[in-house]
Amino acid sequence: MTRNDFEGSADAVVQAGHVEGGIHFSLPSRPAPHPPRQIRPPTRNYTNNERQLREITEAARFTGEPGGEAPRLIVLRGAAGGGKSETAFQWAGEHHEDFPDGHFYARLSGAAGESGSESECLRDFLIAVGYAVTEIPETLQGRANYFRSWSTGKRVAVVVDDAVTAAQVRWLLPGLGRSVVLVTEAGPLAALRAREKPAFVELDPMSPESARLLLRRILDEDDPRPQREPEQLDVLVQRCEGSTLALCVAGALLAQRPERPIDWLVRELSDQDRRLTVLSRDESLSMTAVLNTAADRLDERTRRLYTAFGDHPGSGDVSVAALVAVLEEGEDDVREGLDRLLDARLVQQSAPDRFFVDGLVRAHARRYQPDSGFSSRFVQFYVDGAIPAGNAVMPERGWLQRIWPDLRLGSTPDAEAWLAAERVNIRAVAELLRDGGDERVGPLAVAVWPFHERAKHLDDMDAVNDCAVAVEESRDHDANRLVAGLALVQRGFAFRHRGERDKAAEMFARANEMASEHGERDLAATAVESLGLVRREQGDRAAAHELLLRNLAMAREIDDARRTALAKMHLGSVESPEAAVGLLDDAIEAFRSLPRPDLHNEHKSLLWRGIRRVELQRPDEARTDLTAALRHMTEENRHFEIAQAHAALARCAIAAGAMEEAREHFTRSASIYRTWGFLDQAEQVQAELDRS
Repeated sequence: MTRNDFEGSADAVVQAGHVEGGIHFSLPSRPAPHPPRQIRPPTRNYTNNERQLREITEAARFTGEPGGEAPRLIVLRGAAGGGKSETAFQWAGEHHEDFPDGHFYARLSGAAGESGSESECLRDFLIAVGYAVTEIPETLQGRANYFRSWSTGKRVAVVVDDAVTAAQVRWLLPGLGRSVVLVTEAGPLAALRAREKPAFVELDPMSPESARLLLRRILDEDDPRPQREPEQLDVLVQRCEGSTLALCVAGALLAQRPERPIDWLVRELSDQDRRLTVLSRDESLSMTAVLNTAADRLDERTRRLYTAFGDHPGSGDVSVAALVAVLEEGEDDVREGLDRLLDARLVQQSAPDRFFVDGLVRAHARRYQPDSGFSSRFVQFYVDGAIPAGNAVMPERGWLQRIWPDLRLGSTPDAEAWLAAERVNIRAVAELLRDGGDERVGPLAVAVWPFHERAKHLDDMDAVNDCAVAVEESRDHDANRLVAGLALVQRGFAFRHRGERDKAAEMFARANEMASEHGERDLAATAVESLGLVRREQGDRAAAHELLLRNLAMAREIDDARRTALAKMHLGSVESPEAAVGLLDDAIEAFRSLPRPDLHNEHKSLLWRGIRRVELQRPDEARTDLTAALRHMTEENRHFEIAQAHAALARCAIAAGAMEEAREHFTRSASIYRTWGFLDQAEQVQAELDRS
């Protein structure tokens, strides 16, 4: 009776009925005495990614009976320099006893589409397990077959570093058995899903807490600087932007200079361009080297797109539309390139159709292919978009049409949404125009002011108009002086809303002098009106009344219906209550009767009429006005006016004896004021709330 049992041990067993020719075994003639240990030991300073280590462990778990199981394949994803390799080494080090048959390491540093390095890695694997050089096949397929045959039924760990394509990974997979392959992704590896069942583990940027811990671990235990300079340590963490590599370099630099304070390195890293240089001084630990490797793998068209991110002004995110305009390429081509940059982890997606890069990556992209000329194209794109969009927010304002009659101010759909999305970029463009002495900053500042004023983007309002003042005051021409004066008024509103009323009054007074010298009646009236509003908020009712009364006379002299309606509204805020209601009645009717009715100022006049009616002890009429104003301001998302309306409704409730309702309105008003940075108003309302 024939049996198929085998007892004993052997490197290979063959069962055959009839054999013709020779039998060849793809096993080493002299097996290595010890299993290979090629994976680098983990660093003693390893920090963060505990969640990811747990995910790897779960993905590497085998649940069935031994034998016949495919190796577990786990892909680590994250930004260049984000610690993917160290995480793989850490996990392999923690679980080294689970893989008694060998630990293998393959570094694949070729560009996308290139091959060859995987063949050399397989050759090293085979030599490590005992194959003689003469026994190793010459072909990649042959070497992969040998490694798969040798590893079948064994338990090995393989770390594949910097894999660019799925094909590279497949050549290096071991045979069936309880093995684990950890892959760090340098290119898109989603194609592995077609045949294998990979688990993808995402590495996040280091949290501030983990970053501080890593820096302390790199320094000597008795180094006093982290405790002595905790605030500077926090700034250093921010400058490294969550990059594990950048933090390691920064820690090494501090360790090399124990006599220097942390503040020294913070100052070294203060400039973004210089920051990349400082973090790349050591070739063995260099941000530039890591980013060069990532960018070199890109095709030529995608490198050009990468360079555009480096030339983008400021630190804001970039829309697909901007990239299409600047690169002068089709949208489909740009989106395809963005997908490649996302796969390479060089860019990140912030919203649908919007992308951004971190500061260190931006600095590298700017140097990678210098002199591309994209910067000037970005500036033109934002100027061409912001001016008509800003005009669309308040087309009746008229300054753009008067000063620059040749500007193209066509309709802009979703103007406020576009301006909100591009707000950071517009400010950066204004600063670039200022640095170049470019007069385009004037119309840009005038155009976007209504958007800044409505949404109370006070820092942007201040910065953009400061740029315009700097450029226009440097030019000796009446038109430039008019723009400078208007920008001063617009900048003054930022100080006024921030509660810096003395500074605001200074701006308005300078603008008034400038306008009077050059006979600019419209600008003079605007400056006088603005100064009157500041005096009102400073509590100088008499001065405010005098200025706003003069403003009404100037508006009537100019004979502009909208300006006159505004003058009546503002005067109604300081006139005696009975006279104020009449002025506000006129203003409301005038705003409704304009060729393009001004709904915002109509309801702002309703708000003031409600406030003055509270003073007249007419709570029912006041409540009607205030409720209508609140509804409209809520629809327009006007936070300042919403808070103002709630405070007025609280006073109306007090007049009616409804104290609980009053406290509710005061509480909401104070909260809105605080949330949006109107701290003076918040304190005033809080004081009224406490008294109520």
